Amino acid sequence: MKNFAQERFDHAQELIYQAGKVLYQAKLEQSAISEKSGHQDLVTRWDQQTEQFLRRSILAAYPDDAIVGEEYSSMGGESAAMAVNNSCTWYIDPIDGTTNFINQHRHYAISIGCYQAEEPLFGLVLDVEQQELYWACRGEGAFCNETQLHTSQREQISQLLLNTPGVLYTFLKPHSCRDGLIRLAHDVRGVRSMGSVALELCAVAAGESDLLVAMRSSPWDHNAARIILNEAGGSICALSGQPLPLDSASPILAANSQSLLQKIWREYCQGE
Repeated sequence: MKNFAQERFDHAQELIYQAGKVLYQAKLEQSAISEKSGHQDLVTRWDQQTEQFLRRSILAAYPDDAIVGEEYSSMGGESAAMAVNNSCTWYIDPIDGTTNFINQHRHYAISIGCYQAEEPLFGLVLDVEQQELYWACRGEGAFCNETQLHTSQREQISQLLLNTPGVLYTFLKPHSCRDGLIRLAHDVRGVRSMGSVALELCAVAAGESDLLVAMRSSPWDHNAARIILNEAGGSICALSGQPLPLDSASPILAANSQSLLQKIWREYCQGE
């Protein structure tokens, strides 16, 4: 009999492909788009329907598990604290990159991460348009479809590629690390923005990028992809330099290795 982690992983993989197929075929009408906190913070009925589908399916199979999601993070009283005994907490982002989904219909992902207490079990991030599934199970490496992932070996700052999903918040809005991050942007080889925390963390895991800074990231944005990054050899922390919390929003810094993470934080974030 499969252990409960493997059983949940297999179920999650089936669900994420099912949800991705629906999103890939979605026709988005303007009436299906609405604002949350403002015109740069959008939600569609596809975000809501996708999360509802994933919630129903997971809880039908594992009623003692807890779910933390972007669109219904408090629905039914479900939270990380609600997991029963040795059950699990699932972190779900139905569409990471909603603006991309609306404007480009690319560079958006479904993200599912599963933890038992503080221990990661597995993470899956589906790039819906590219049909690329990034995934990792604890201790078993990270993969894109069937190809194993490894972070880059680049360490020289002038050779690094920096990703940030929110250029406005990273470089233009006031915050304690802004001056240091502007210096970093000048020192690295280039800066890119995809607009999806999960996919940009996966890009670091795949060796396509070397660093990521996200000033706004919630547990459903990063809790799946951080497992993939760690299994590929990368490292992540809060921008403060502290360990990244599992259950609260935080600015994040990620790198292709623990040594590079510490170097970047020390030279560009510490004391700013």
